Amino acid sequence: MKMTLLGTGTSQGVPAIGCDCKVCTSSDPHDNRLRCSAYIVHKETELLIDVGPEFRLQALRNHIKHLDAVLISHSHADHLHGLDDLRIFSHTRPCDCDALAFPETEGNGLPIYANANTLQDIRYRFDYLFKPVVEGGGVAKLDFRNCSAYNGANPIRFGGIAVVPIPLQHGSIEATGWLLSCDAADGAKHSIAYLTDCNAISEASFALIKNNCGTLDHLVIDGLRVRPHSTHFSFDESLAAAEKLSPRHTWLIHMNHDLLHTEIQKYIDTKLDNFPLLKKIVQNGGSVSPGYDQLELEIPTR
Repeated sequence: MKMTLLGTGTSQGVPAIGCDCKVCTSSDPHDNRLRCSAYIVHKETELLIDVGPEFRLQALRNHIKHLDAVLISHSHADHLHGLDDLRIFSHTRPCDCDALAFPETEGNGLPIYANANTLQDIRYRFDYLFKPVVEGGGVAKLDFRNCSAYNGANPIRFGGIAVVPIPLQHGSIEATGWLLSCDAADGAKHSIAYLTDCNAISEASFALIKNNCGTLDHLVIDGLRVRPHSTHFSFDESLAAAEKLSPRHTWLIHMNHDLLHTEIQKYIDTKLDNFPLLKKIVQNGGSVSPGYDQLELEIPTR
């Protein structure tokens, strides 16, 4: 199973429009952060987490030609407003450029998993998806599914991947993280937890991850900046959450343009003495680092 981080930046993206700071003008590709999204591949299964305004560019860059389902964390624009670009994967009639490669979608369309509040917002903002197609137009054919019907005992299953929705708090919004698990090459369950956009994780959600992850190889977690924020984890808060989960590798995402990639790594390194479990993991070959666009996280499978 492989997860590619398609974007690791905050809602503005990095570089931010009109900004000439050292991060926004950096020549280091690690400092170019598109809006957050992730692409997962395991054998014949292909999944997407979030579909922001740069999804078209992300899909072209990564040669994404098929999706089995999309997992949406919440309805903020930077995680949702590329929804119309799903039309090529789930349209109501053949694609003009290649009808054989993209035949008309059968059944109810591409499955979209999110919590009830997010699904309600999607129906409001993208109401045209539910109206008759006008002449010359076309819309994505999407099958909305409430992820709250699933849990550790009843995960969402896609081929060899089991997905457990993880409730998160993003300010006043109820967001959703995702625990993705598979049987690894050693025959045991291994997992990646993807927890973007949150400023609080309940003890119940921590337990949900711990009780269902087997071995947690990768934790991808919101980490906006050093300074506190009302709806996002600061770097220290991200590290505190990682300390509770003790993954083999921790990756911060949703970063703003306060610090260069290299500066974030230096900051993390200076803080590890405050997090003894993470420090021990690093000493034994693990890592705690800022994520970056196009980073590939793998779990070797048979």
